[in-house]
Amino acid sequence: MTSFPAAGLTREFGPRHSRRHFLRAALGGGFVGASLLEQAVFRAAAARAQSAGAASNLFEIERVAGGTYFALARPAAILNCNAAIFVGSDGVMVVDTHSKPSAAAALVAQIKRDITRKPVRWVVNTHFHYDHAQGTAAYMSAQPPPDVVGSRVTRSLLAEHGKRRVAAAVESARKNIEDARRKLSEARTAEERAYWSRLAAELTAFVKEMRDWEPVLPTVTFDGDFTIHDRDRTLRLIFRGRAHTASDVCVLCESTGVIATGDLVAGFIPGMGDGYPLEWPSTLRQLGETGFRSMMPGHGPFQRDGTLAGQLRAYIEELNEAVDKARRTGLTLSQTEDRVTPATLRTLSATGYGGMVAAALERFTLHPPGWRAEQAIAAAVRANVAAVWNAIGSR
Repeated sequence: MTSFPAAGLTREFGPRHSRRHFLRAALGGGFVGASLLEQAVFRAAAARAQSAGAASNLFEIERVAGGTYFALARPAAILNCNAAIFVGSDGVMVVDTHSKPSAAAALVAQIKRDITRKPVRWVVNTHFHYDHAQGTAAYMSAQPPPDVVGSRVTRSLLAEHGKRRVAAAVESARKNIEDARRKLSEARTAEERAYWSRLAAELTAFVKEMRDWEPVLPTVTFDGDFTIHDRDRTLRLIFRGRAHTASDVCVLCESTGVIATGDLVAGFIPGMGDGYPLEWPSTLRQLGETGFRSMMPGHGPFQRDGTLAGQLRAYIEELNEAVDKARRTGLTLSQTEDRVTPATLRTLSATGYGGMVAAALERFTLHPPGWRAEQAIAAAVRANVAAVWNAIGSR
């Protein structure tokens, strides 16, 4: 891509965008303009991420169109998201930064080895969740560092929740390490020993890496849409409404029709803990109006068309209707959770959306011997029922 001077950026619907203000922001606002202490924090994070013991080959990289690549996250104890990679005339945009700086550093190494030596000029956070935004620090030691782009809402949510949620995740990981070690000592088969040993090792590495983590916030923010022009391609960052979070941003390459969706569309049962399930179907309908032809979802395999988005929308619509009907007939939340299950939802058939989700979970998540995708789907649907129940109650 070009060197991206401010004059080359288009603000379509983002009146609050202020590049200069956020480039001079305090800690978490970016490397440029940060204090010496803040720069030391960024460098330390990058150094840990790039240490000799850091993981490598965490992603399967697939070329999906001219200058566009899909980094498919391999299974890990702490889930990483997929990433989209757009190579321009003299630089690269990477969409989403995974669960930790070492994962982002591993992807950068793969990009340099397998795709291009051009520098990363832009990093996009599609939303604030851990597996999409916690690795940004790995990019901050580059000279010059890339611009970190996200919606104004994503920046606010990262600032409000990021550090607290990481602290909770680290504490949870500490407890799970002990459990994994206990189960390792009780393991009876080589497969069990391999799984519990790997789990304990990856959780231990996560705790060590993230114990003093600080959020790196977007330095370029916008509301609505934001367009980046390059000699080779035009990239549109678009917001079409609340869904998985209050700030799901997608990146559309107009010349190829490829769109990176973050978790607005993903190959797993959708997470609704921070979501807006009653609004999500409408957001997906509006996404379909952008004219995309293929899709890089936040999790799961590359999509050659919009089938997954349509199946996801149908699932959420059916779930919303089923929970609303249960509420109106006087059922409690617990009774509704027992009634609305994968077996009662036609959209979760093994030959449709349910089968696609089961296959993605089997291939792209780390799970113990004896694990069954059906159990994971049932637990996720139960959580979705509660989220929809609460959303209906708050109308």
